[in-house]
Amino acid sequence: MVRTVAAALLLALAVAALPPRAHAQSWPETCGTHGPFDFDTYEALDSRGTYNLAIQLAAEGKFFTAPYRTPAGETVDFSYPGVEQGPRGARLPPDPSVRVPPTIVRSIVWVESSYQMASGSVPWGGVGPALRSFDCGFGLGQVTTGMANTTGTPSAKQVLSGTHFVFNLAESVRILVSKWNAAPEYRPVAGTGDPAALEDWYFAIWSYNGFAWSNHPLNPERDPWRGEVYHCLDPEGPGYSWFGYGDYTYPERVYGCMRYPPKRDGQRMWEPVEFAMPRFDQPDVASAFAAENWLECALYLRCEAMDYPTTIPELGVEPHPDPSPPADPALGAALLGTPRLAVEGPASAILQTSPDGTSESVTLSVRNTGAWIGPFRVRTSAPWLRVRHPNDPVGRTLDGGVAIGSETRVVVSGAQTTAGYVSVLLVDIDRALQPQGVAHGTVWVEPLFGEGVPFRLDITAVKSGALPNQRIVIPGLAR
Repeated sequence: MVRTVAAALLLALAVAALPPRAHAQSWPETCGTHGPFDFDTYEALDSRGTYNLAIQLAAEGKFFTAPYRTPAGETVDFSYPGVEQGPRGARLPPDPSVRVPPTIVRSIVWVESSYQMASGSVPWGGVGPALRSFDCGFGLGQVTTGMANTTGTPSAKQVLSGTHFVFNLAESVRILVSKWNAAPEYRPVAGTGDPAALEDWYFAIWSYNGFAWSNHPLNPERDPWRGEVYHCLDPEGPGYSWFGYGDYTYPERVYGCMRYPPKRDGQRMWEPVEFAMPRFDQPDVASAFAAENWLECALYLRCEAMDYPTTIPELGVEPHPDPSPPADPALGAALLGTPRLAVEGPASAILQTSPDGTSESVTLSVRNTGAWIGPFRVRTSAPWLRVRHPNDPVGRTLDGGVAIGSETRVVVSGAQTTAGYVSVLLVDIDRALQPQGVAHGTVWVEPLFGEGVPFRLDITAVKSGALPNQRIVIPGLAR
């Protein structure tokens, strides 16, 4: 059945206007039924140099070539899957030797997080809460896929994605590659499907943020005078004085920051690159982006009609490569480091809560006797067990964090630094969730990369004053 443009637009807008599914909590579905995880992370002091190098290595698949097992025995996979290449009908299988253009990843990371792994409250070179969006996107690449909290306990991969910038970037690249490899079965093909061509990544970039109508370049709600790309806050960029971030589609933002690199402390984050945006003045390009073609692809996965050329010889339009030189693969090991975690604290403790809600507590210290960043996971066997830092709000529950080796100066505040960072954990009881009488639970602290042995703390919880004249007997201690 032929669908008109008007009908397609109405249906697309209707789908976009549907209310989200109701939840007992206010978190989006991407956060899961148990709400968002809470992670600590390290924010690199030299964010430009450190994160640019890490992005280069991640885009080239130099960090992980296969899954690995954590010290706790859990298998995690951050390996680079490789990219397919070729047009529709002649697509070649994924090739791990073919890279993602690093400048595309740099620009995506800037658009997503402004090169921040941690929240804005954390100083450069410091440790604190990871950057987390309202829909549970974490860190530099705002990784949302796979980060839903469906069980109340994070997987090792979720913790690593939220606590360590290398793993976060590796997963961001894996997600982008999955969007590229979704063509031609589930997405259109730009150009000849050449991964070396910046222009041919148009649909993969679009899909990284969601293949939504709001990101369609011909969406009539977008001002046609905005220009072909976002100015990325460059005063010399077109539209700087008149249009802002929200006026542009996601691909226009990403390509725009490639052409007009952002600056930090007056220095460009990377060098500008040349590329050509889709030429909508050409009939075959304009027809490919027709609203009914987008609808067929987005809703029914019939995407061939959206394929469009990125080479137009008569106009001198041709694809552009990313000029970024290859990175030294040996530098990947330096960015991963050699952490060795040790947890100091008692193996068991008896904690009592009072009718006013206060709880006794026990303290654990997670120390990195190796080098660089040591990520770890925190798990509990019962919802009434709470783990946080001593000065954290009572409502915070830490699901994972990092300890930093003493060779690294960690910024505490202003000019104050320390040699490394020891993560101090306070374990206590949430009386509102605590069972009556005596209950037993366990806290585990598990290293996730490098060396270390999982630590176990057994807790006996006593709820005092719950019932008048009730004598509470703790087995093995009462006589």
